[in-house]
Amino acid sequence: MESNSWRYAGCLIMVALFMMPSHLLAQSRLERDGVVLYWGLLPAAIVAQRHALEEMHGTVPSGGRLQHLVVALFRADGSRIGDAIVRAQLSETGIVDSPPKYLTPMTINGEASYGQIFTTVLRGTAHFRIYVKLPRRDLDIEFAISASPQ
Repeated sequence: MESNSWRYAGCLIMVALFMMPSHLLAQSRLERDGVVLYWGLLPAAIVAQRHALEEMHGTVPSGGRLQHLVVALFRADGSRIGDAIVRAQLSETGIVDSPPKYLTPMTINGEASYGQIFTTVLRGTAHFRIYVKLPRRDLDIEFAISASPQ
């Protein structure tokens, strides 16, 4: 049953990505230092319809608008990266940045992904810095993304 729930969540994420305008979809893929990052941001309420958020990510923040950031990582050859340590930091204009949060490893359709819940306060653009630490690299690989939460 749990496997089907993860498949459903994966399908929801894919549907959300395909429904985005093409100029936004192009921004959901980034590549740096031989690592390809795909990301999506959707309201946590959508994920909560099928999954217990506390079980997925520990405590669930209160207040504000809860958003679920999901990240999938690939090598340049197309193989999935499942052994990274991933952190993300949310930044909103005029609000003090919170410290980075670890993105919890998740399995969607049998494949490794990473996710976490963030609280947005403003209705404008949210900026994230994503830090990817790979086992055989000394330094994090940093990605910057921006999204307008729904």
